[in-house]
Amino acid sequence: MEPTRLFSRQYSLVAAATFLFFTAFGASLPVLPRYVVDVLGHGDAAVGIVFAVYAAAAVVVRPWIGRVGDRSGRRILVLGGAALTGLALLGHLAATSLELLVLMRVLAGAGQAAVVVGFSTLSVDLSPPERQGEGASYVMVALQLGLGFGPVLGELALRVGGYDLVWIASAVGCLVAFAIGAMLPSLPSSRTLTARGLFHPAAIRPGIVLWLGTLGFVGFLAFVPLYAAEIGVAQVGLLFLLCSGTIAIVRTLGAKLPDRLGAVRLGSIGLSFVLAAMLVLGLVPTVAGLVTATLLLGFGAAIVAPSMVVAAVRGVPEGERARVMSTFTMFLDLASAIGPFALGLAAASTGYGPTFVVAGLAAGLGLVLLRVWLAPRLRVAPSGDALPGTVG
Repeated sequence: MEPTRLFSRQYSLVAAATFLFFTAFGASLPVLPRYVVDVLGHGDAAVGIVFAVYAAAAVVVRPWIGRVGDRSGRRILVLGGAALTGLALLGHLAATSLELLVLMRVLAGAGQAAVVVGFSTLSVDLSPPERQGEGASYVMVALQLGLGFGPVLGELALRVGGYDLVWIASAVGCLVAFAIGAMLPSLPSSRTLTARGLFHPAAIRPGIVLWLGTLGFVGFLAFVPLYAAEIGVAQVGLLFLLCSGTIAIVRTLGAKLPDRLGAVRLGSIGLSFVLAAMLVLGLVPTVAGLVTATLLLGFGAAIVAPSMVVAAVRGVPEGERARVMSTFTMFLDLASAIGPFALGLAAASTGYGPTFVVAGLAAGLGLVLLRVWLAPRLRVAPSGDALPGTVG
């Protein structure tokens, strides 16, 4: 049965669990680079590796996660993923070497992959057909609010109780998300998949555009804590909060835009803002430049992902949505895996400024591909009819 209203009890539980999980995850973001450098004694390249293996693990497991979600239901993805991530964060307590920390990040990456696919698919399943872009936007707001408040709480926990308190508090947050996830519907959709293979073809082109548009954001997450210290900014958590707060406000006020303006028009605007943000970040090494770039990046990131979600799921049968979202979100993991590693090597050799500029040029390439490669595919539905809400 198709949902008739957006803000049902079940949809609200999805949003709440998403917020809690990513608050727990976000608490580790500003702390992890410092732990690698100050406690384990490694440099920028090691920071990139730690962030990259987390995403690489998610990439590896995603193809199978989508099939599990379509065959056995979405709830099992949320429960299994939250439990695994929580246990991995507790394992950070024993990570006294880079090798052990990498192992814990691999486990956390696999758990996070399952949670993201579960939540993102549920956000579409529980939305009316004509409001799926809006439904995805609000759950992404919950995600970004978590990524905004989490770093502030992580820095507070670090000052109060050191790194151990950060890892414990993050693990507890994952377990609370697990408890809420137990109340979610399973929603097994279908045991007959019409599209073969591990990857769903509908998500490939939107995913590649998303990947290119996300490199700047993952570079921001990985290296702004160290870059900010160079230009005299101590409270990095406030920058994360500013970026995520901007994303949350733009997605909340513009939640209906993906369905109304279409993926191409809205995605083009978002990619243009990401490009501008990374150029400012790389070319204006001042506090004012950092704040300006943070705001621009927040605005751009707010609208790129929801517009590409609309492009990916439009016209896809309900019983294949988990695989679509698994393939689609895999490109986020590819950005998180390739981005920090490559940008870390670049930062070690050329500095942060040129590295951020390169990430901005990737968003520019994504803009070109969106207009000349993805847009023609979105103009016609599989049935031969124009797809509403995908072009503009």
